[in-house]
Amino acid sequence: MSFARLLPLLLLVPALSFADADKNFKVAPNQFSTGSVVEPVANMAVEAKGAAMVSQKPVFPLKSNNLYWRHKKGPKEYQWVQGQVNFTNFKKLHAFSLGQAHLSSFEVAQMRFYASQNKKAFQDEDDLYFDKYFIYSPRVPKLFFIKNGKWQILNETDLPGVAVIKSDRKDVYAAFEDAPTKKLPKAVYPLQPDTYVFMFSAPGTLPVADIGVVKSGEVLVMKPQLVAIDADASKAPDLSVGISDVKKTKNLEETEILFDQFIAELQKVVDLVDTNEFVKLYPKMKSAESVGLYSGEPNYETYRSAYEGTRMKAKSDWLNSNMKGVPELNTAFKKKLDSLQALPLRGSMAPTSFEPVTDKVVEGEDSTAAKMKAVRFKFGKDKERFDVAWEGTAKGLTAEELYKLFTEHASEVTVYITIKQNKPVWIRKDGVITGRHHYRYTRIEFEYQGNNMVGLGDFSLPGYIVDEPEVQEWLNHYDAEDIALQQGAAAEAKAKAAAAKESAKNDTVYAKDAYMPEFTKMSIPRIIRDNTFGAVALIDSGMFRYRGSVVRLSPFAIMTTEMTQKLFDQTMLRQQDSTKRIKDRSTFKNPSKPVHNITWDDARAACKLLGGDLPTEAQWEFAGRADNNEGALWTIDETADVGDYAIYRENSYKMGKKSQAYGPQMVASKKPNAWGIYDMSGNVAEWTRDKYFMFSFWVESSNPTGAAMGFSKVYKGGSWKDGESALNLTKSDDEDPRYWSDAIGFRCVFPRKLFEGR
Repeated sequence: MSFARLLPLLLLVPALSFADADKNFKVAPNQFSTGSVVEPVANMAVEAKGAAMVSQKPVFPLKSNNLYWRHKKGPKEYQWVQGQVNFTNFKKLHAFSLGQAHLSSFEVAQMRFYASQNKKAFQDEDDLYFDKYFIYSPRVPKLFFIKNGKWQILNETDLPGVAVIKSDRKDVYAAFEDAPTKKLPKAVYPLQPDTYVFMFSAPGTLPVADIGVVKSGEVLVMKPQLVAIDADASKAPDLSVGISDVKKTKNLEETEILFDQFIAELQKVVDLVDTNEFVKLYPKMKSAESVGLYSGEPNYETYRSAYEGTRMKAKSDWLNSNMKGVPELNTAFKKKLDSLQALPLRGSMAPTSFEPVTDKVVEGEDSTAAKMKAVRFKFGKDKERFDVAWEGTAKGLTAEELYKLFTEHASEVTVYITIKQNKPVWIRKDGVITGRHHYRYTRIEFEYQGNNMVGLGDFSLPGYIVDEPEVQEWLNHYDAEDIALQQGAAAEAKAKAAAAKESAKNDTVYAKDAYMPEFTKMSIPRIIRDNTFGAVALIDSGMFRYRGSVVRLSPFAIMTTEMTQKLFDQTMLRQQDSTKRIKDRSTFKNPSKPVHNITWDDARAACKLLGGDLPTEAQWEFAGRADNNEGALWTIDETADVGDYAIYRENSYKMGKKSQAYGPQMVASKKPNAWGIYDMSGNVAEWTRDKYFMFSFWVESSNPTGAAMGFSKVYKGGSWKDGESALNLTKSDDEDPRYWSDAIGFRCVFPRKLFEGR
């Protein structure tokens, strides 16, 4: 054979040799035996169960709270066993963090590891242990491996700790920062050495919060003190009101009277319940010193807050256990009140007084020359159920003619008032209902000698009614058709509102143009377009209904689109330290498409680099809903079509991988909301700043910031993979902040002061 013919083969030899330089330093999949018996070894860290352990092939992802043992039986045979942790032997292991080495458990499971670099390909360690986050060696404090044809090293890190929760009950549920709402496992690990706040609950017991410190290589044993609610002590309180009485009420006023009677009697029963018994039963809060902390430390304050909130709920549960039948009765009242309050109300009402309203007299003019512009009627009395005024004219009548009609024929004129929903506001003081007052007035009519004349003007409410958040919210979302019936021409209504605001000297407020704190007067935000920040909407302070409460938000600015790949790349160039630049790992590449495949930590770091942050869930939802009570924007259109607003399952994921519509699309390709903000529903879901925790004891009334404790992070809006129901702006989901997906991206918020003067 000539050299010329041998040359291609000779060139091929080194190519084959270096095709996979790491091959001899990996465990081939066929070398993991299945079904063979694994013999226990000394100091084994996996708990041996039964007479024998059987080898299995590795299955990924690895299960939580399981330790995996890779045992080398022969030169080319490995056994793989999973089980619970043997706590005594676990603390003897050396730990190596996969996260710090940027390795995955799937990757390291197939690697060979060595005690030094002077080892041949098959002289690897006989025994290694794995979990989701660490690899463990029972023998050496350093591990070497081959990667990309070069020796690499793993240095030992702090051995994680283990939390064991012991209880005589099998139905205990435990929640804590790294494992919210998980059913109690035998052991929870690996846990980074730190302070942890636990929440414990079980059916028929009072919930309790506890605190413990996990130390490196140590086992923290938690023994929840769950107090059983004594079912034998529960008995029906002596109440004169029953569910049948609620069903018999004929109207809203009757139901309210009965409800007040129920509450008054219930209060007496509650006052008679000896809460000293609860104090004796319920576990005391641990002192900071008892767990090695100082009072005032953030970790201890987190526990204090959790304990106090949980104790409050436990006390409520304990009181309810002494109130057999009361929750059912309360539900019956709520159902009846809701059904009656949803109905419109129209009835005749005689004015208690009326007077002419004239133009303001200019100084120096004859006061008799002042022209009458409207008639003001007062209905009801101060602090009564109906306490309202109306000012205006009637269709077809001048102000003088309407005033004359009532002056000469008041007894012959019937006034009809329409209330959109028969729902008064309940005003409370120190938990006691002090009054109920109607406020949803929408229409007034005058009937005289068979002629019906619609009123053209405005209702006005006393300040003590308008001050209620429920009333402010309704006034701020007034139905446009009802306004049109009363205000007449828009220009006249604006002039009237301005005049009323300027001349008002008492605490009477117009219902349509009611005085509200500045934060409730919403207008369409200004949009700033900037090379550094992209397009940003400047949001005024405002109020909205969030998680069942009316809350206030301070002004902020938010990106009108999701963070694009182009803007992300530009942002990373601002980072002077190139080693800290975050790589865009988006799968669907396009400068105008949103960044995806990004963790919460990286998303927040990018926003911080721009001088902003991730939005809180409340900020995100407020901006998305655009001062609207609806969570699905398309439902406010005449023809509801989710596809007008969102890239979602039907017009993206279902199109298949061969379609250009598959995956996230270019931002702002669908309709914006009323504030010019795009893709809040669909395209990619978006990280928020808030933590998620299973127990939410309260929502702050101003600038809510989510749970005080927890590990998972909230994301909102649904994505190109989700169905319509998941796109509702009021819904949320949560994930590990280390999680990334081609369905999750982000947008940033900024302080308004960054854009002042622009």
